Amino acid sequence: MRREHLIKHHLVRVRLGDTINYTIPSSATYGTPTTPLEYPEPLPANGDRTPPPKSPFNYRGTLVANNNAPQVLTFESSVERNATLILQTNHDIVELQTQQPTLPFVGADGKLHRHTFDLCAHLKDGRKIGIAAKPIKKLIETDLVGTLLRIKLQGMNGLLDDVSFVTEKFASDDAAHNAKQILLSRRLRNEGEYQAALNVVKSVRGPVTFRALFAGAEIPAHRRTAIWCLIDDGLLRPVAPGRIEDTTLMIVAL
Repeated sequence: MRREHLIKHHLVRVRLGDTINYTIPSSATYGTPTTPLEYPEPLPANGDRTPPPKSPFNYRGTLVANNNAPQVLTFESSVERNATLILQTNHDIVELQTQQPTLPFVGADGKLHRHTFDLCAHLKDGRKIGIAAKPIKKLIETDLVGTLLRIKLQGMNGLLDDVSFVTEKFASDDAAHNAKQILLSRRLRNEGEYQAALNVVKSVRGPVTFRALFAGAEIPAHRRTAIWCLIDDGLLRPVAPGRIEDTTLMIVAL
């Protein structure tokens, strides 16, 4: 699927008249961040449980938190992975943790059970939200909503202020793609390029394609990153939800 997407993207660019040069440059040109990048050793995962190793039969892996104190975040499904990326772009979330906390609850069978949340979001206002990230099918099959309600009603031991859940409808591959671009743009943000991109969008009236916003830029890659920063700041958004690509129609939200 990834290869087919790349071929489709290449053909679209050719049809739009782009001259594509695949020569490897002598120096990096993707970004010139105002704040030099640092690569500190990430802190180890600190969840209450560790997903089993990846195999041909499951979907396991790790990410590194996109903040000043990077930490390893674990996931064991595509929904968890996508949700971990997407939630990190939320400006109200100051920290995201995985595989915690674990809370006891009495089930419908009258027995004591324990549930480990896939994600825990720490909000700016100090609240902590436990989040279950599961496919819709599993959500229904396991009555996970019922479990979350029991945990909330029975008290959360002071570890959480509320509970929630997300499915593949929220944590889609397209939304995760956009989130990855936003997280990268934060690290590569260049204030000069940001202001140049902002001046461009200020003159835009009506929908405009993403690619038109960096047409004529001295280094299109730098301007592309700045455009993603504008999206992150809420000053630019797609006309319709979905994966943001060069041909996507965007609208200015100044």
